[in-house]
Amino acid sequence: MKKQFLILVFISIVFAENKTIQLYESPYCGCCELWGNYMQNNGYKIQIHKIADLKVLKDKFAIKNEYQSCHTAVIQDYIIEGHVPENAISWLLENKPNGVFGIAAPGMPQGSLGMEQGYEEEYPVILLNKDGSHTVYGYFKGKELLRKSSY
Repeated sequence: MKKQFLILVFISIVFAENKTIQLYESPYCGCCELWGNYMQNNGYKIQIHKIADLKVLKDKFAIKNEYQSCHTAVIQDYIIEGHVPENAISWLLENKPNGVFGIAAPGMPQGSLGMEQGYEEEYPVILLNKDGSHTVYGYFKGKELLRKSSY
């Protein structure tokens, strides 16, 4: 019985570590915290890091300008750039596609998680490939996946 309890505790610790997101955001941005709250409400542990110059971090992670957004997050070995919906992140973590180092919602799409202000625009969520290119994962409106690419 004690051995089973210890195994359950170990599994819980490993699972918690796998669901921890390091969120790097500007000290002046409120939408980043809203996205973090959304992820926390979906079972993730969020550790927030306020950084005055996010450009240095984005350069370190090799996130091209056209793929950038207001915040950068890290979970396991993946980069999450911007207001990416949880279902796209969980797909990435479950499937671990070859040649991919992250996922992004470039810019700050209106109606994306943390950017809800009435109007919802359709926006792409892209996979960031290690070779510097990207692949469209799918198109979203808010957190709803409208259509998925063939990836």
